[in-house]
Amino acid sequence: MKTKVTAIARDPLKVPKPLSNAAAAVIRDTLEHHGVSQAEAAKAMKISTAQLSDVIRQRKGVSAAMALRFQFCFGVPADLIIRLQAQHDFQKAYHTKGPEIRQEVKALT
Repeated sequence: MKTKVTAIARDPLKVPKPLSNAAAAVIRDTLEHHGVSQAEAAKAMKISTAQLSDVIRQRKGVSAAMALRFQFCFGVPADLIIRLQAQHDFQKAYHTKGPEIRQEVKALT
């Protein structure tokens, strides 16, 4: 007896909504793991405490320069942090600006 299997149709462009910024979470969790305060980390990385706080609280994204500073300070690869930030930025843009852009752009292929 054969069982009929029906595949679930999926949108290949479906992108999950970003719940939080994973790059900021890596930074926050690394500080907690090492028992380092935001003020200590900011001082060691030669940035302001406000800059680091804005990233951790997800008010601002992680720049490439900050990712490098974090790598040299804590050993977490900057390219990992940048990829996480880029993924977050893409998901956010896809859901906030995607529908409008889709209407504006003419498909050539």
